[in-house]
Amino acid sequence: MKNTAHKKVIVVFFLGLALMAALELGLIRFFERTLSGGWWQSVLALAVTLVGAALVIWSVQTLSALGQGTPAPMAATKRLVRAGPYRYSRNPMTLGAGLLYLGLAVWAGSWIVFGLVLLIFISLLTFIYIHETRELAERFGVEYLQYRKEIPFLFPRIPR
Repeated sequence: MKNTAHKKVIVVFFLGLALMAALELGLIRFFERTLSGGWWQSVLALAVTLVGAALVIWSVQTLSALGQGTPAPMAATKRLVRAGPYRYSRNPMTLGAGLLYLGLAVWAGSWIVFGLVLLIFISLLTFIYIHETRELAERFGVEYLQYRKEIPFLFPRIPR
């Protein structure tokens, strides 16, 4: 894939993330703040949001550099990526996005926004588990099946 097309897909991906965050922030004003934790709530929200954003950026950068592709199906990776955040989770980008939106929900202080984020996240995970898992198995074969056995779907294993 040409470098310019690759960059366009990555820009569009991050614009999509920003749009989702803006939509969530826009919805916040319509819901009553039901969580009022004071300053610690803002600190927690910022920390969770930043960790999520960093994980998304690390994941996209790793896919781009090592997989020679992007998260978008029309510019999919050419290689199975097992390094970077992908050595801990098969879906670190999704985990990062979930944390980012969870952080925004904590900042919003609304159980309704939190519930919406949870509903959307569960729907996304279901879609990924059903469709992306099958597609990766078809595209990468035995290599992916082995990776799937070794690495958890979403949450990294805690070392013993």
